[in-house]
Amino acid sequence: MSNEGSSLEERVIRLEHEVQELTVAVFNLERLLTADQKVKIKKKEAARAAEGPSEVSEELLSWVDKSAILPRIATTSFILVVAVALRTATESAIIDQELGSMLGILYAFGLIVYGWFAYRENNIHAPVFTLWGTIVMAAVVVEAHRVFASVPTELAYFILALTGLVTAVMSRMNQVALPVFVGTLGMSLGAFAINYPSPIFPYLTVILILANLFAAYATSLLRASWLRWLLFGMTLLTVQIWDLKLGIYLKDVPPEQLDFAISGFLKAIAALAVAFGVISLLGVLGKLQEKVSKFDLILPVLNVLWVAVVGSYAIDHGLASPLVYGWGGCMGAVSYLWIAWWLAHYREGGALGTTSFALGGGLLLAFTAPQAFGIDLIAIALVGALAVALARLSKLRKNPGLRLVGYGLQVYASVGLALILRTTQGTAPSLVGALASGLLAVLAFYHYIWSRKHPFAAEEPLLVRLNKNDRGAAVMLIAALCNGFFTLRVGLYQSLDLLGMARPDNYAGAQSLLIIAAAAVLLVISLRRRNKELRNVAVVVLIIGGCKVFLLDMVQVKGLPLVISVFVFGLVAALASFVLGRWGKLGKEKPGN
Repeated sequence: MSNEGSSLEERVIRLEHEVQELTVAVFNLERLLTADQKVKIKKKEAARAAEGPSEVSEELLSWVDKSAILPRIATTSFILVVAVALRTATESAIIDQELGSMLGILYAFGLIVYGWFAYRENNIHAPVFTLWGTIVMAAVVVEAHRVFASVPTELAYFILALTGLVTAVMSRMNQVALPVFVGTLGMSLGAFAINYPSPIFPYLTVILILANLFAAYATSLLRASWLRWLLFGMTLLTVQIWDLKLGIYLKDVPPEQLDFAISGFLKAIAALAVAFGVISLLGVLGKLQEKVSKFDLILPVLNVLWVAVVGSYAIDHGLASPLVYGWGGCMGAVSYLWIAWWLAHYREGGALGTTSFALGGGLLLAFTAPQAFGIDLIAIALVGALAVALARLSKLRKNPGLRLVGYGLQVYASVGLALILRTTQGTAPSLVGALASGLLAVLAFYHYIWSRKHPFAAEEPLLVRLNKNDRGAAVMLIAALCNGFFTLRVGLYQSLDLLGMARPDNYAGAQSLLIIAAAAVLLVISLRRRNKELRNVAVVVLIIGGCKVFLLDMVQVKGLPLVISVFVFGLVAALASFVLGRWGKLGKEKPGN
């Protein structure tokens, strides 16, 4: 018995040890699984943080949740049943039309309010009530105004604007995106439909401004670039329709007698331009979302382009004097440039959007200064001076984007000068043109010299690809030569006129000689200084001279001037061949060339 008792005790002891070992193993396994789960959760959270805000709302994805989809479908059915019953009763004259419209508006408002409180309680039906409340509100307002005429125009637009505001506040209070999405789209589409195809454009403009502001706010909750692009497109579509309507009305009615529904075009343009400018500024400052969207970076330039197009249309139809439009545009350009200057000093290297606002301001100045001053050449000279100022600011604030904008504006000024002088002073150039082109030549040449003294340095790969080896500075030299050509051709004409030889053939041939001589001078200088850039520019100028001689002079010029042009071109071509042949024997080029 004692042996059996001791044997039983030993078994119990072994069993206890085994249970303890098993417990320790289970505990260790549990710890490993828990740690692994935590690692996975952390990885998922890190991935979400790296991706930033999702493109698709989790709230929208939750609609396909198996546990929620059937209850939401049932709720949708009950909501629509009540809405359809009210509409049927109103159409059948069971309920007075005004009373039926009021009940429909109150019903939609009640759905939205219930959705607000449902969001606060995390109710799965909150999105359903918000979505259908907004849709029912827009539908009731549009039908009550268009079909039953029971809601006045001003009240209809006010209700739509209020709906958008309420949904935007709902989104902010509950940190959800769906309400502001459906609210902005509902108020915009409803405003389009109220008086279609002849909307009251001043009211519609206010609605669209609010919708764009609400959509900009939506990006702080969820990346919603698609919504902002859509509303921006709808806004431009409204302006285009307004343009077409004005074209029809102004055939029979003077601008001062236009109806309220179609008047106020320029004021609406100004209001929309200011709104888009404010939105883009808030975006680039990171007030809308941490990561600046491409829409906010592009918007300043897009804003200037559409304003320039519709402004020109307004001037052509006599809606505004060029002087008023020009000075208004110049004030806008100064505002844009001041914002660019402020952004450049906002932080080291400048804030995002500095380049966009600088480019927008430069383009707006180029588009509107001719109307403000009445002389295109003055406007072009201002653009050239602005290009130099932006180049210097780019060095001061270490912002290579401003340098590229300066290059672009200098090229714009040179091309604009060439087009103006070519079409208006082709046969008898004036002293005003010579002064303007001379000033631009000095500015462009200074721009080139400054760029070579301050090498281009960009850390962003995109900027490096756009301006590899700072080739934009070479374009400044070509611009300076182009402007100098228009200056010197005045002297050519005056010299020929003094000699009594200012005939078209002689004048055209002399211009060809001027271009070819410039190429020869550049070739000699490049060879002496071993400057590859000057050599390449000389070749480009020589090609331009050859095109003029063989494509234009061969057709337009006859006699001795043509012979001289072809002969001199041959000489300079031989010089170019000699320079290029000697180039490989000169040894290594100077550093930096």
